[in-house]
Amino acid sequence: MTVSKKILLIDDDKDFVASNTDLLEAYGYEVFSAFDGESGFQKAKKEKPDLIVLDVMMAYDTEGIEVARRLQIDPLLKGVKILLVSGITKELKLPQSLKPDESWLPVTRIMEKPIDPCRFINEVKQILDK
Repeated sequence: MTVSKKILLIDDDKDFVASNTDLLEAYGYEVFSAFDGESGFQKAKKEKPDLIVLDVMMAYDTEGIEVARRLQIDPLLKGVKILLVSGITKELKLPQSLKPDESWLPVTRIMEKPIDPCRFINEVKQILDK
C-alpha cells in the first residue's frame, strides 16, 4: 500500500483552495488547507506536508513571501518544498516575474495565477518526484 503525499494549500481565495483540493485529491494526494499565513504556518507544523502551495498576496501583498521565509528557518519545516502561486506580478505591474532565491524568496518553484489545472498537477508531480 502506498502512502499518499501530503499537500498544504495556503491561500485566502476559497474557490482556488476548493477547486485545487478536488484536483489534488483526484490524483491521490492528501490535502490540507489554510486561508491565511499564520494558520498555514501552524498547520504546516502540525501536518508536516511534503509540499506547500502558497499564495503571495493574502492579508497583505507580501504575506506569502514572509511565510516562506519563516518556513525555511523553522527547524521542523526547513527544506519543505514550496510551490509559490500568485498574480502579484500582474497585480502590482512588476517589470519582471518573481524567481526563487535562497534567501529572499526560498521556494522550490513559482507559478503565476491564473493556474491551468493540467500544468498545476504536472508541476506538483515534478516537485514531489524530485
